[in-house]
Amino acid sequence: MHLLMLDTCVWLELSSKKSDLPILAAIEYLAGQGVIRLLLPDIVREEYECNKDRVANQTRQRLSQECKVVKEIIESFGGENKHQAIDIINDVNHRLPILSEANYMTIDRVEALFADAINVVASDAAKVKAANRAISKFAPFHKNKNSVADAVLVEIFDEFRQLNLINYESFRFITVNHTDFSDSDHRKPHPDLASIFDQVSTLFFITPSAALADLADPEEVEFETGYAWEEETRGLFEILNAMDELTDKIWYNRHCNRAHGIATGRIILIPDGTERYGSDVIHEGIWAGALAAAKTVETKYENTGPWDDFEWGLLNGKLSALRWVLGDEWDNLDT
Repeated sequence: MHLLMLDTCVWLELSSKKSDLPILAAIEYLAGQGVIRLLLPDIVREEYECNKDRVANQTRQRLSQECKVVKEIIESFGGENKHQAIDIINDVNHRLPILSEANYMTIDRVEALFADAINVVASDAAKVKAANRAISKFAPFHKNKNSVADAVLVEIFDEFRQLNLINYESFRFITVNHTDFSDSDHRKPHPDLASIFDQVSTLFFITPSAALADLADPEEVEFETGYAWEEETRGLFEILNAMDELTDKIWYNRHCNRAHGIATGRIILIPDGTERYGSDVIHEGIWAGALAAAKTVETKYENTGPWDDFEWGLLNGKLSALRWVLGDEWDNLDT
């Protein structure tokens, strides 16, 4: 088994970047298989808790601003086909609230990993060693900035390593904070940290993908986790088009029932202007308009029924669900 400790910044990136979801899936898979165990210092847990909402909101705000900038560029220089591109951007913009909610689903996955991790509290010894690094201006204090939390973090890692040398095949420290921890070659630890990272059994990484490279077969992880088949959120225009089709087909089925009622005498055609209303009558002008609308539906769609009770219920259920997603109340089936 291999021990991994991820810096807070790594967990926050995994929570906010859709491109990193395969990495998160790989961590979940390897942890579930007993290949790795996660070490979670109290500092990391607290920092993550304080920053997770900010990161999720920043992702939405960043995407919104980027959509606005790209839209302005296309409107100014897009040429004759710019409206197609603008429609796509508008669609993405409408999906931002959904994408923001997806971030919180990822956060839930990270917190589930936290629940199964080895939770450790910074010891007094680790804090003293971090203070000595500050006095000596050793990394991560070599940049003349307040790096107390970073120093405590690396000392927690080293302390746990020394107490558990025989329990793990390797110890892996992962951070994207190369400014505080890395040498000029960012992939290598700063020389001040050489006593901790021998790069044989105790390893330093600036990307989680590099840390997992020799532990996970990408094809196996992809097969076991299914992340390659992750479903995209539907765009607003796609939802609206589906609703239009369902509305047309449900209306058409009701129209056919009304036509059957007229043919059997259950519904009576009456002249326009007649002061009579109800489910058993229909004015001639309204019926003429309905016949024209029915022709349009028949031309527009290949399948307009008839449907059995199950299919009819499915159509109505789909329309109700899509309207609910867009803010309507349940069971609104008006056509």
